[in-house]
Amino acid sequence: MAEESDFPEIDRDGPELVYMVVADHIAGRIERGDLKPGQRLPSELDLSEQYGVARMTIRRAMKELRERSLIRSVHGKGTYVQAPPATEAAVTDE
Repeated sequence: MAEESDFPEIDRDGPELVYMVVADHIAGRIERGDLKPGQRLPSELDLSEQYGVARMTIRRAMKELRERSLIRSVHGKGTYVQAPPATEAAVTDE
């Protein structure tokens, strides 16, 4: 997914929720285009190893990203980056 140096420093004693740090980092990669629509994300286990956090932390980060409509999970297949939702301007141009 990304090089080791690309992962954020996670301060477990700091004020930020760890799952939000992970979710924000992945969201940033999607916004920058590092992760493209339709691209499959690594498994929860792989992500937990890459970020150095518990699998439940990754699971909560994935839930946050689904709530933001940035990813979509397909049971038995994996989790994929979603295409950005249609902007309001595109809807009003009809």
